[in-house]
Amino acid sequence: MWQIEGGSIIEIYKNGNTFFGKIKTRAKNPISNFNGLDNKNPNPSLRKRQLIGMDILNNLTYNEGELTGGTIYNADSGKTYDVKVWIDPDNKDICFIRAYKGILFKTFEAKRVRD
Repeated sequence: MWQIEGGSIIEIYKNGNTFFGKIKTRAKNPISNFNGLDNKNPNPSLRKRQLIGMDILNNLTYNEGELTGGTIYNADSGKTYDVKVWIDPDNKDICFIRAYKGILFKTFEAKRVRD
């Protein structure tokens, strides 16, 4: 499990040859969706679903030390971005999550959380 800087804890898991990531714990001080629901989803029929347990990383594949080819859903904005995830080669307790659209991107640091 990984805690995104200042935010939620996500669990990255494998299903077949594909990787996903679901929200295990929300940020202590969320930016939005204070009721714990997916309020900003562009699909009105999904706005009542719980954020806890929801997949936000979808359809990633492992290739040369990175998880790529999938998407990340930002529940705070209701937007989906392409994503790449990799572990810091110098510190296995840090991973980076890069969300991008075209040439624009933002990279988030996440720290390993042990049970």
